[in-house]
Amino acid sequence: MKAIKFFLAAIAMTFAMSANAEWKLDLGDGHFTVNADFGVYDAASSWAGFGLGATYQTEVFTSDWVTLDWDVLHFEWNAPFDSPKYANDLNFKTGLRAYSPSFAKGHLRAYTNLDLGYDLYLEKDGFTDKVESYSGFGLDYGIGLQLNKKFSLGYSLIFAKFKFANCKGHYATIAYTF
Repeated sequence: MKAIKFFLAAIAMTFAMSANAEWKLDLGDGHFTVNADFGVYDAASSWAGFGLGATYQTEVFTSDWVTLDWDVLHFEWNAPFDSPKYANDLNFKTGLRAYSPSFAKGHLRAYTNLDLGYDLYLEKDGFTDKVESYSGFGLDYGIGLQLNKKFSLGYSLIFAKFKFANCKGHYATIAYTF
């Protein structure tokens, strides 16, 4: 039994190190981000899943030591690979993203983000087609390194607190800005 648990944990870590791609489009003072992500999401039991989302983000403060952006609205849909029509997780969040000053001859800068909001989990029974819904608090936290104006690498944690369980997802992020 321990070998099976170890094997499942190794598979989960493999998926946890998968990628989250982002595409950004400038819209005047802010920009619109569309993202697709893959990783391990832990609802009542662990499942490997994917997500699609969008964020509208705008800069709110700049100084010599930090740039602060507001994630005005972040929406994301997550589902397991094997049964997206039976389990869906919808996120509606807002938050802040901070960037460090550039370093390494102006090529790199670090970032961190924290988004808080509402999480809705929908689960459909495969036999009766009855849909159960659970809602709760949601949190997204990320850290990373922006390699230049176009590419960044990082880590993202998605957390949700529902009546039936605490859920979390782990993602390694690779982002590209258009």
